Amino acid sequence: MRKRLSVLLPLLTVAGVLLAAEPSKPSGKTYDVTADTIEGCSCPLFCTCYFGPSADEHSCMANNVYKFRKGSHYGDVDLSDQIVWVSLDLGGEWHHHPGPGMPTKWAVVTFDKKSSEAQRKAIGEVLGIVFPVKWGKFSTREDTIEFHQDAKMAHAKMASGMGEITLDMTAGADKKGPSVLKNLQYWFSTSNDGFVLAYSTHHWDGENKFKQEHKNGFTIAWTAKGEVKPEGAKVAMK
Repeated sequence: MRKRLSVLLPLLTVAGVLLAAEPSKPSGKTYDVTADTIEGCSCPLFCTCYFGPSADEHSCMANNVYKFRKGSHYGDVDLSDQIVWVSLDLGGEWHHHPGPGMPTKWAVVTFDKKSSEAQRKAIGEVLGIVFPVKWGKFSTREDTIEFHQDAKMAHAKMASGMGEITLDMTAGADKKGPSVLKNLQYWFSTSNDGFVLAYSTHHWDGENKFKQEHKNGFTIAWTAKGEVKPEGAKVAMK
C-alpha cells in the first residue's frame, strides 16, 4: 500500500500542475470583451450628445473602428485581435430617445476578411448589446482593415480605400500628452477608461458618402460583460 501511494502521489502532483497551467476556456454562457476604439464623427470637438438629450445636432456621420483585446470572447467564440468598422449616421432624433430602440438613420458594418463566420456573428451580438439602436437602413460588407494607435496618433484604413480615419491626439494645450475626459458613459458598455480627445479626419465612400476634416474624434477602451441571452431574448443590431 505504501509503495502504491509513493508512486501515485508524484503522478497526482504532476497532474495538478498541468491542470493549473492549462488556460481556462471562455464560458459559453457569458461574454467579456474589451475594445480599443478609433472614432471620428461630424460633430465639433467634443460631442455634446454624450451629455444628454439637450444636444441639437441633426446628424452624426461617423466612422467607428474597434479592435478587441486578447482574451475577449462572446460565449465560446474567441474575439482576440478581431477588428470591425462601423460607418453610420445617427440622424437627428436618436439623442431625444435615450435607451434601447433609439431611432437612427443608417449603418454599414465592415467585417475584417480574417474574421470567421462565427466571429462575425459574435461581434454582431456584442455591437447589438452596446449599441441597441433601431437602424433605418443596415448592411454588412467585408474588407481588409488596418489599425494603429500610439500616444500622438491613431489611424485605421480599409484596403479597398472605402474608408480611412486619422486622429491627431495632440488636441490639448500640452502637446506632450493627451486630453482625457472621464466619468462619462460610452453607450451601453459596462465601463471605459476615458475619452482621449483628438481632432479627426475621416471619410466613407459608400452609398451615403461623407468626408470630415478637423472634427470630433477620440480613442477609448471600453469593456462589456454579462450573460449570453437566449436567442429569442437578444437585441440585434439591425
